[in-house]
Amino acid sequence: MPPNLRNLLPLFLLLVSLAPAVSAPAEIQVWLDTPQHWRRDTDGPILSLGEPGTFDDTHIFAPMVAVEDGRYRLWHCGSTGSVAERVFRMGLSISDDGRRFTRHPENPVYELSGARSVLTPTLLRTPAGLPLRENGSLRMWFSTTSFTDKSGLHTLHEASSEDGVSWAPASPALMKNVYAPTILKTGRHYQMWHTDVSTTPWTIRHASSMDGRKWRLTPYPVLELDQDWEKGNLFYPTVIQKGGVYLMWYGAYWTGRPNTTALGFAASIDGLQWHKHPGNPVFEPDPARPWESHYTTSQSIMQLPDGSLRMWYASRKKPPFRNKYFAINTAVWEKPEPKPARLAAAPIESLPAFRAWQSVTRTKLNAALGIPSKRAPLAPEKRGEIERDGVVIEKWVFTSEPGSRIPAVLYRPAERPADSRMPAIVLTFGHGGSKSQWQYNFAGQLYARMGLACLAMDPLGEEERHAKGRLGTRAHDPRSVSERAEKAGRLIMGKLVFDTMRGIDFLETREDIDHDKIGVAGNSLGGAVAGWMAALEPRIKMALVCGWAYHDISLRTKFCTMLPNQRMRQLLGWGEYASLAAPDCAVMIMNGDADWVIDREDDKSAWTGTDRAVKQAGRTYEAFDAGGQVRAWYEADGGHRPYFAYKDALEWIHRQLGTPAMSLDRIRELPTLNSGDYCDRNGIRLERLYGTPLHQRGATLPDVGIRPIPPGEMAALRPDELGSAEFTVAGWLNSLDARGPAN
Repeated sequence: MPPNLRNLLPLFLLLVSLAPAVSAPAEIQVWLDTPQHWRRDTDGPILSLGEPGTFDDTHIFAPMVAVEDGRYRLWHCGSTGSVAERVFRMGLSISDDGRRFTRHPENPVYELSGARSVLTPTLLRTPAGLPLRENGSLRMWFSTTSFTDKSGLHTLHEASSEDGVSWAPASPALMKNVYAPTILKTGRHYQMWHTDVSTTPWTIRHASSMDGRKWRLTPYPVLELDQDWEKGNLFYPTVIQKGGVYLMWYGAYWTGRPNTTALGFAASIDGLQWHKHPGNPVFEPDPARPWESHYTTSQSIMQLPDGSLRMWYASRKKPPFRNKYFAINTAVWEKPEPKPARLAAAPIESLPAFRAWQSVTRTKLNAALGIPSKRAPLAPEKRGEIERDGVVIEKWVFTSEPGSRIPAVLYRPAERPADSRMPAIVLTFGHGGSKSQWQYNFAGQLYARMGLACLAMDPLGEEERHAKGRLGTRAHDPRSVSERAEKAGRLIMGKLVFDTMRGIDFLETREDIDHDKIGVAGNSLGGAVAGWMAALEPRIKMALVCGWAYHDISLRTKFCTMLPNQRMRQLLGWGEYASLAAPDCAVMIMNGDADWVIDREDDKSAWTGTDRAVKQAGRTYEAFDAGGQVRAWYEADGGHRPYFAYKDALEWIHRQLGTPAMSLDRIRELPTLNSGDYCDRNGIRLERLYGTPLHQRGATLPDVGIRPIPPGEMAALRPDELGSAEFTVAGWLNSLDARGPAN
């Protein structure tokens, strides 16, 4: 071991030993470390069963509370008759303080025909849990079922009202198996958490929508039975957002007392991956209050102007249970502020301390992604070359790992000074992208015209790594693929990153490449890969991370990006993640500020979060005399575009790697073309999602006379090799199964 590294070993071992086994991001952990102090501030129920003969004289539950102009309105579900005969209707009560309510004289204010019950209504709310009107109206969603229907089917419906008394007729069923929804509008998205009653035990699910009518169900439960106190089912989720953190209170039967329910608490940074409070349940029935001695669930929670949280909940007295629910009560948590999160910061007091932290953190993240620790021989095979307009395109096949080979092309200038070494860039690809698609083919030729080499490798599942050689398949996207890879100790993102690392291994075998001047450039999913390369790969000196954000919005994406980011966020904040590239790798993060594909809420939060991460990382770069080497760049009114081919990107490449065939002044003087015109002129069809002026049709690219090369001319495989196991997703997964989880 070299002396300089040997001197760092004690510090390295100390950091490893002191590194906490973090199971939740710091922003979440502070909520999990905070006891909840809910105080009941009434002497009796705020709403009891109705007078004999009224619609709610036997059962009353599911309070839905809104406060507007200082007045509280509480809607609740009520029924008369036996448990078997119950049909719920909705009533309304009014209050000036949220504790003393008076029933509305027109009760019930909403009901369905026949035996259909109105169940667990929820209003559209702001992240703080306050009512949110649209076009002047309240929007209400509710579950309905008939308790005489043996199927037990619950369906979700919507109704609207201007005054909360007169409601529009119920919509047709929007979803099945939905009970107890809670709905927030965050940015441009509607998010719903609900009880899934399709299977036993019941779980909590998530769905999202752009309009509140067409819902897309997240394909897995977000909360399940897994704490000792929970028994039977999970139900009645209530979600609000505070300080950028999602907070959920949910009900379950309580193993500590028979015939009793209580409330648990969980927190999340993305609304999908939840961490439960270790002190659950956080709110329990009070045996000293007979009207709520056994049940405290079906709650409504909101943040009030003074910062306190108030909860309204339904309750039940001790057996025998003639009343399904018996009363509605309230409690307040007056100071729900946890201590500020202590985010782990990269140590910048000295370069040795930073290097030790960087090494430890990279080791953890490599393990989190399942990056193999051993590398098989590349066994590279050249499969010919073509020349177009002063650019040579070499065709190669080499090994990534046992059972997985990569077809690739290497662009390079046809002429260059003798004995010179070229800087090089490895391209990383967006969903459905591969070496032959127009924007990557354009960039490869463009970089070569500037005197660089450019390696473009088909990603797993695309083009020649697809069983039928198809482009744009997204064959690695399905959840089943991610789950099978994860079971073997690998993540899809880890595979994409590892293949990119092997691309650098390949470049380092060549004597015409300057091994000290290698960078990566990618867009969208490829931007995510480029970001991971900047964080993990010490050999690269530059990264263009395009069409991607350093923000928790990226946790609500496809499995291939969501899972690795969840694991990263358990260890780091985005600023620390960006700092991992310091001080040797210069990173420019390029986005269009109108790109709703990445800024999913379309509220600029992805960009403000990215700016925070860059600012924090910038302090690390500055501490080691590398100020200005991390930057966020935005195109005004730009969408999801190939920014890695913009003139601003070329200037960044020039400064970081050098552009032997093109001066900085020449780069700035290059004429430009519109990408839509370029694609139309060359017969290139764009995907419906991206083929718009906001996105790929609106890009402004350097015009150096580049002509697209047809995919067939870019093929590196022989016809008989196409679909072979070593080139496909299925083949890679089968090789993982054969090797076992220790591969």
